[in-house]
Amino acid sequence: MLTDLKEMDGEVSEEDVKNKLGKPIIDYNQGTVSYCEQTFDDWHLFEFKFLDEQFETLECFSVNG
Repeated sequence: MLTDLKEMDGEVSEEDVKNKLGKPIIDYNQGTVSYCEQTFDDWHLFEFKFLDEQFETLECFSVNG
């Protein structure tokens, strides 16, 4: 996710990401984590899919909006 955010927003540190993502919404039925309150901008929804409950395998990071 950090690599994708760097492409979108320039130089972003892990600390920036932690501070700007906001509270996640985890949907176990859909296998998604969404960040509706992120503060990188005012209009996008950040989301990724996970394949296991330990969040060790993440894929399909998307920016919608």
